[in-house]
Amino acid sequence: MAQNLQQLKKRIKTSDSISQMAKAMEIVSTFKVRRAQNSVKKHSMYAEKINSMVRKILSTKNFNNGEKEFLKERSKKLIYIISPNKGLCGGLVTGLFKKVNFYVESCDYVIVVGKKAMDEVAKYGFNVIASFDTGSNSPKYDDVYPLIDIAEKYYLSKKVVKISIIYTEFKNILIQKPVIDEIFPMKSNDFLKKDGKEYIFEPNSQQLLKELLPYYFEVEFYNALINAYASEQAARMTAMKNARRNANDISISLTNIYNRSRQERITNEILTLANGQQET
Repeated sequence: MAQNLQQLKKRIKTSDSISQMAKAMEIVSTFKVRRAQNSVKKHSMYAEKINSMVRKILSTKNFNNGEKEFLKERSKKLIYIISPNKGLCGGLVTGLFKKVNFYVESCDYVIVVGKKAMDEVAKYGFNVIASFDTGSNSPKYDDVYPLIDIAEKYYLSKKVVKISIIYTEFKNILIQKPVIDEIFPMKSNDFLKKDGKEYIFEPNSQQLLKELLPYYFEVEFYNALINAYASEQAARMTAMKNARRNANDISISLTNIYNRSRQERITNEILTLANGQQET
């Protein structure tokens, strides 16, 4: 019985330690997700405006047919997979790679961003041409340029049909959704084609589109990076909150068992003493 009580005390202590550790990680993730959430909100307005302008240009009737390079499709895809850099994110990585398995083919070129993606793609034998470590801090705008360089190289050399990004979109603290964002070739806006409005561009739509193209790539990649980061922190915060609650529940349950066992031992000792006195 004494040995069982000692084991129970150790398990209670372990559960309490796990609860404290989970609480600390939950607090850190809460702080990070608030900052990331603000970054997502601030950047989304700029990204939506650039995206809207590009789609508006592509939808105009006077867009030169000679510029169909922006809409042209080929035979392979260049796919970026953006994942957390660390674990303890609940089912976030699992959900992300359900999208990956659905979309990625063996002939596609794959670029992984984040250590968890590096670990996962090794299992599937994808054609990985580059990998990037996202680190543990919020993404910086400069982080997009190495990604863009590869995208431009592979598309301009006519190796790929599409450029896509698979990442987890941050909806709110409780909802993070894996998405596939096909950023190139760019898509026109069918609604704008039908609205009957004529737009005038200076100097012309083709030149304007070429000028906007670098900004379009930047906002699309940065939007994916900050959404993935915010989703990681939100998922980890939720996972740590659940882990803390579970550890507390286990600690309470073990404490109750420990108290009952100790009381039972005391009662047995009293009964033994009582029986000994009666025999004498």
